[in-house]
Amino acid sequence: MVKESITALTPEIIKNWQNYDFKKFDVVREKGEKIYTGKIHPVNQVIEYVRRIWLDMGFKEMKGNKIVQAFWNFDALFTPQDHPAREMQDTFYLKASANKIDAPPSIIKRVKEMHEKGDERSEGWQYKWSEKLASKYVLRTHTTALSALTLASLTEKDLPAKYFAIGKVFRNETLDWKHLFEFYQVEGFVADNSVNFRHLLGYLKVFFQKMGYDKIRVRPAYFPYTELSLEIEVFMPDKGWVELAGAGIFRPEVVKPLIGKEIKVLAWGLGLERIIMNYYGFKDIRDVYTKNIDLLRNLKRWYY
Repeated sequence: MVKESITALTPEIIKNWQNYDFKKFDVVREKGEKIYTGKIHPVNQVIEYVRRIWLDMGFKEMKGNKIVQAFWNFDALFTPQDHPAREMQDTFYLKASANKIDAPPSIIKRVKEMHEKGDERSEGWQYKWSEKLASKYVLRTHTTALSALTLASLTEKDLPAKYFAIGKVFRNETLDWKHLFEFYQVEGFVADNSVNFRHLLGYLKVFFQKMGYDKIRVRPAYFPYTELSLEIEVFMPDKGWVELAGAGIFRPEVVKPLIGKEIKVLAWGLGLERIIMNYYGFKDIRDVYTKNIDLLRNLKRWYY
């Protein structure tokens, strides 16, 4: 007796399944249609991962506006008002203007004096400091402006302190394989008289190792607001050694006007998009913000 071959089920067939033959299916060979689920953008995945690294190391997060006065972006960081980085070629200035600097008068006075004549250990920049230039609004060129604002808000009971920030910054850069004019920067500082240059190297090396970089090297650098100063470079296949971070110890000319006394402050800033490039195998930094839907669908998840 030949049993009927079944390819579809009904309640009646299930009840009397012994009376039927069921068609066999090779579920291994047969490939179903690929389903693409929603997922977080790679940049946001990295931001959350980076945030977790610093929080796990005991840091607090800083947040603030993308539009700041030049005072916090430059002057509070002991950058002279005739520095090339402050010119229109490098900085986006806004047409809106302010009548005064949004800062405590005592801090404005100390910053002004430090620029003009320094103190017992510094000669300052020896020029006539302009409050009008310092009051101009800019798109922040670095998240170090947040560090300056945070340092100015600390009291004696807040020290020692460890802070980090992840935020957008804007620079009038020429676009190429490693430069954007709008990008994310990771900022951090440690204010504590018990730390030194070796602690700074330790924080940065731990961070980059957690980001998946094994080949790391440090070389001397110059920044207007740090001394000692350094740059962190990592090795990228096909690109060689690429600079990813600038760091150093804030100069007393930065710290004393903001806090009111001299204290050691380790500080660093790094570009997030360059870090992403190596993990995903991008050859051009602009690919980080690609609109190619097929590429975005098939990118591996950020995980180490």
